[in-house]
Amino acid sequence: MDQRLMGAIERILKPFVGEALPDGGIDVAQSQWQKPGRGFGPVFPGGPDVRYLRFLVEALYRMSELTGNETYRRVADAHVRFMARVIHETHQTWAMGNALEMIGLYNRYNQPDANLIEATRRIVNWARRRRVRTSIGELSYDHFPCGYGTDNAKDAGWTNDLSMFGSGLVWSYEITGDESVLEDAVSFAEYFVQPWRPNALRPDGYWGCGSWRDDLGSWVIGPLHYSGFESTNLYGDEASWVFSTVTCIDYLTRLYRYKTDPRFLDRCIRATQWTFEKCQFEDGGVGMCGRDDKWLGTTGDAIRQVVMLKPFVGNQPVFQSLLNIAKRSYTYLCDRLPKADIAEHGVEWVTHTTLADPLVNVAALWASALLGVMDGEEMKEV
Repeated sequence: MDQRLMGAIERILKPFVGEALPDGGIDVAQSQWQKPGRGFGPVFPGGPDVRYLRFLVEALYRMSELTGNETYRRVADAHVRFMARVIHETHQTWAMGNALEMIGLYNRYNQPDANLIEATRRIVNWARRRRVRTSIGELSYDHFPCGYGTDNAKDAGWTNDLSMFGSGLVWSYEITGDESVLEDAVSFAEYFVQPWRPNALRPDGYWGCGSWRDDLGSWVIGPLHYSGFESTNLYGDEASWVFSTVTCIDYLTRLYRYKTDPRFLDRCIRATQWTFEKCQFEDGGVGMCGRDDKWLGTTGDAIRQVVMLKPFVGNQPVFQSLLNIAKRSYTYLCDRLPKADIAEHGVEWVTHTTLADPLVNVAALWASALLGVMDGEEMKEV
């Protein structure tokens, strides 16, 4: 990676390192992103909203490997231990999933830690207590709800939230070797391959449908006809967004290594095609829910989706077509990132129909932009 990009990544990481507490977690008073906004809510009373730590930790570990700067590794390690320490049974499912993913990342870059392995088992067991059985026709599978709902739904069903937990289950299987955890991950994947349908809320407040919308060629943001949530004013059941495509693809491609269900790759390929066909601008920038506004983070996520597919379809024509258009996005990202002003959120407004609200989502998008640059280096070799 050239020094111009390395310098840009280090500059963007600097405020994230600066807000980190010595024992992990975020100093809210020092943070640019810990501000009230849509959907903002500290998982921990009196504490920070931690939704971007999972992506930040991966960026920190990878930069430590690239630069040899152990400060990045120490900050990442502390965040992992913080999440493993403070996550509790009452917390939302996405936070449990993020903690599991972060422990998996720790194991990738460090020697296994017995306390973190025990935390993995504890978090999985807590999540299992909220598991519900779902039936669609003759199919029956285990579903892990969000841990909160809205309107008459006990489960908000957000695909971004729940796919991160799905990825966390796969990481947990790799950490523990527990086959029952893999079985949970395979069963739960049905929510991401079964079709969404309207009016599918069951009398008990849980969903009797999946989240894949065939006419979109992607996952819905959520199964409920609801708007006014984070970063967009669209209705969750009418739209997809890159926040979900990248995490759903991460989950299903990660799971495909152990369960070669062709439906997993089908959904991932089609959602990646949706990302570029519906969200990519001519100059390579990528929008959030369509060609709305050009975010460096969603551009990075689009690139990452193609890299995630590479081990499984890298020798197929569909991959070459995705690779060609992803390279255009990589050129855009590499051009814009070194010039980006953190205070301007990493967005080039076009329609101004997406929102820099909440700022914790903007923080996650900065981390996605950095990961997209790092992943994009792999595309240069293809």
